[in-house]
Amino acid sequence: MGKRMVTLKEFSHIPRQVGPKVQRRINALKTGQKMQDLPEELWHDSFRYYVKEDPTRNGGPNLRILRLDPRKPSLTVTGFIFNKFVHPIENRYITPREAARLQGFPDDFLFHGTLTSVQRQVGNAVPVQLATAVTKAVLEHIERHEPLGLGVDMYGQGCFPALSLFSGAGGMDMGVLRAKHNKLVFDVKTAVEIDHDCCETLRKNFDGKVNILEEDITTLDPKRVLDLCETKSAMLPLVFGGPPCQAFSQAGKQKGTHDNRGRLIFEFLRFVKELQPVYFIMENVSNLRGIAKGRLLRDIQERVDNIGYNFTSNMLCAADYGAAQLRRRLIFVGARKPFPAVQAPLPSHGEVGENLFVKNPYVGVGEAFEGLPSLEYADLDSEVAVRSLVREALREREKYRTQPTR
Repeated sequence: MGKRMVTLKEFSHIPRQVGPKVQRRINALKTGQKMQDLPEELWHDSFRYYVKEDPTRNGGPNLRILRLDPRKPSLTVTGFIFNKFVHPIENRYITPREAARLQGFPDDFLFHGTLTSVQRQVGNAVPVQLATAVTKAVLEHIERHEPLGLGVDMYGQGCFPALSLFSGAGGMDMGVLRAKHNKLVFDVKTAVEIDHDCCETLRKNFDGKVNILEEDITTLDPKRVLDLCETKSAMLPLVFGGPPCQAFSQAGKQKGTHDNRGRLIFEFLRFVKELQPVYFIMENVSNLRGIAKGRLLRDIQERVDNIGYNFTSNMLCAADYGAAQLRRRLIFVGARKPFPAVQAPLPSHGEVGENLFVKNPYVGVGEAFEGLPSLEYADLDSEVAVRSLVREALREREKYRTQPTR
């Protein structure tokens, strides 16, 4: 398997710089400790006000800083954790590369943009292992039901084209590409994303094998996108994506559909309605269930039913499928009627001894970070070798592309 050399900066393995007072906080933190576990003289002023004085406070202290426990999965990775999550051993915040490891990105997946942009790209991504598990469940459904004739007779050796919407930095795309059931796989043909740095990240990693449309989806004609997906008989096997979730998330302002980003979920459904893919996978945050006392979720469910899909919506935790973080996401999976809904994948990981059917323990932060260069005495211009896992995955799809259709 090939390797290539990149600098620590290209590798996104550079931590956020801090001042003396923050460094004292970091140095004082023990494994698993948070801001409230520190001596009060080290508390941030806003944290002290929240804990001691805020008359509107409702509930316990909010998270301001946390030293990760190497034996356990992390809490949810977002674009806001790079001045919160402290390395389990070294006295510094974690780097975007370490966060990318928690998200399941392979090391040769390189990100484009400033440090702030890369932090956002990594934090907003769908964990690769979660996307792989859900996609594999769809492939198993194809083998079992061959909906609308979808199978190896239609698509060569079982390599099905897929369309990615709201692609971000490509976490979900990597998960879809990695999924395999027997000889069945998906091949991402086109990705739609408006953010320039995300698009450059996609171009950098997918080697021209994916059509990258850097466009506003609200002005995009679905039929034009379909023409780029190399379908048979205009039948698109899969549309997948994660419409921006900041409007619904705890890390964001939770404005819901009052935020323009909150309405983009209906753009995803517009594409599903017009293209009528055999399957769709849509990811969003768990808080979506509580928006407008559940009315938004019911609206989505009614629309999906009306446009002709049997579907499931499940709360899935990325750690249950091998990611090193307790990230919970609401996953919608639809299958064209009259075919039955795709059931959620069974967990592959869990607490040891808690579930007799789970064979693997949760992946801890320490295991996820294993092999990354220490930064305590590192020269930031030094180079690291990365294995070409992304290119291996793309070469695997090239094998399928070259197989003749029966």
